[in-house]
Amino acid sequence: MKNAMEPLRPDRIIRSRRRTISLEITREAALVVRAPLRTTDAHIGNLIREKRAWIEKKMAEMRSRPAPGERHFVRGEEFLFLGKFYPLEVLAGSNAGISLGDRLYIGEKRLPECRGLLRAWYAEKAAGILPARVTGFAAILDYRPKKIRISDTRRRWASCSTSGTLSFCWRLVLAPPEVIDYVIVHELVHMNQPDHSKLFWEKVRRVIPDYDRHRNWLRYNERMLGI
Repeated sequence: MKNAMEPLRPDRIIRSRRRTISLEITREAALVVRAPLRTTDAHIGNLIREKRAWIEKKMAEMRSRPAPGERHFVRGEEFLFLGKFYPLEVLAGSNAGISLGDRLYIGEKRLPECRGLLRAWYAEKAAGILPARVTGFAAILDYRPKKIRISDTRRRWASCSTSGTLSFCWRLVLAPPEVIDYVIVHELVHMNQPDHSKLFWEKVRRVIPDYDRHRNWLRYNERMLGI
């Protein structure tokens, strides 16, 4: 945490055609400011000074949450899939890509590209797992999304467009199935209930009675859901 006398500076300022300023603390505990196009640096600086206590509190909370640490992609290093940890097993002399058994396997010759191969593997799994689960819950709720997309977003786990397209980040497949289901139901309910009103949460609860437990798990462990 910075000295109280040292200015607190944003890690990034994003100006766009928006009407209000927002302060975001990312999963990496970085401060991102989103502001209207004509907002001056001085105005942003004043807001940061005013909200400094809140910003530092949120940064400290984010840093206290579990994180995987720096990746080395060596034998025995653990990776999440559907809420379970799998140690990496390197196949000597092999050119094999990623495969899953009791461990997560990769050929020794592919280790230099391990991160990219893992991202592609997770994205492929997400493309198979998430749409199938969406279809099941869509039938329960009687909602019919027009399209399901698998994305690579950093800010949001999922989103629902006004056209009826549901988008899900591939990193969700690192989470336990019940957490994935909560996110899916959350977005499906948004198709007919765009806000987060009491009625919205009542609709979510009808399908996922303990949704708040899964929502809290995702908030606390979100830094773990990445490579």
